[in-house]
Amino acid sequence: MTISHDEIREKVIATVAEALDHRPEEVGLHSSLIDDLGAESIDFLDIAFRLESAFGIEIPDDEIWVGAVGKKNPGPEEIDAAVAALRERMPDYRWDRLPPKPGRTDLPRLITVQTVVDYLERRLA
Repeated sequence: MTISHDEIREKVIATVAEALDHRPEEVGLHSSLIDDLGAESIDFLDIAFRLESAFGIEIPDDEIWVGAVGKKNPGPEEIDAAVAALRERMPDYRWDRLPPKPGRTDLPRLITVQTVVDYLERRLA
């Protein structure tokens, strides 16, 4: 079964909205799960579980959350490159909330609905 980009996006928005107690129209593609939607660490587990159920896949621990940078333990150069690529892909993200040179501790704040959609599209391809 093939699932379209639009279907993935709609399911992710609905899942994140429900898990974080928001209306779907409050959840944008470039919404930071932490900064914009108030997610905490326990919420990430809940969202991952819901996405596994919605898409019929198993998501290894923490794998979905590396979608913003592409790997679990990036070095400084990899973080710089990933942030530069994200700035290109996500111009609507509120970059002013991050330091000019984000570090490893800032990475969870870069998890957006779009990075989750991107991860799922790669997994489901």
